[in-house]
Amino acid sequence: MSEPLIPYSEIMQLLHENSENEFQHTTYRKESLRFHYLMQGDMRAVDEAVEILNPDIQGTLSLDPVRNIRYLLIVSIGLASRYVIEAGVPQETIYSSSDLHIRRADVATTIEELLTIHKEYWIKAVELVRQAKAQKKYSKPIMGCLNYIDSHFNTKITLSDVAKEMDLHPAYLASLFKKEVGETFANYVTRRRVETAKALLTRTEYTYSQIAYSLSFCSQSHFIKVFREGTGYTPRQYRMEFYNSNFSRNISG
Repeated sequence: MSEPLIPYSEIMQLLHENSENEFQHTTYRKESLRFHYLMQGDMRAVDEAVEILNPDIQGTLSLDPVRNIRYLLIVSIGLASRYVIEAGVPQETIYSSSDLHIRRADVATTIEELLTIHKEYWIKAVELVRQAKAQKKYSKPIMGCLNYIDSHFNTKITLSDVAKEMDLHPAYLASLFKKEVGETFANYVTRRRVETAKALLTRTEYTYSQIAYSLSFCSQSHFIKVFREGTGYTPRQYRMEFYNSNFSRNISG
């Protein structure tokens, strides 16, 4: 039997070193407290989270100080995201938020930047939990349905596809969806696509045809028609009115 990558003797050595240095990791009870606050939408979670990146109570994941904080940040965000989902936030929403914050952390060069990014993530996480709690509670099938839509609305989605994924009869799912969400399945999907199109129009330089294609509209003309019905603007008018060059990215068309 081959020697493990990290033998037990090495673990024992680190335990001894920590004892010699009078170092002890933060307790499980203390960690549980901040996640309890998070799931309640309590901003005290942010205050508790600030301590997470304190190497004096979290240990050393890297001898490089900046890299060490970055690693602690990634662990913190990864754990928090699971609790946010349990609190009722759609998983694709919080996973997208965590991905964006970790990407920013990946290119940050100072500890101060990393601490700011980490705090911003926790504030956003608490806000998302608060929003979820303020909204109507959805049943497990509908939460699964909403998560599926968030993961696939850039492709063609049919009620039959989602019903099959949820192992439900399409007619039953349609009725349950309208009852809990307050609008038809088709209207919800369309609204989500229009909301995403608004973000792409104001934060990127994608062409109108690229946006129409990426959101699975059958044609650019259909995209323009649906977008105008949903916002009162054509895509071109909306971009000219609300485009923010500070957030734009140069994406070739």
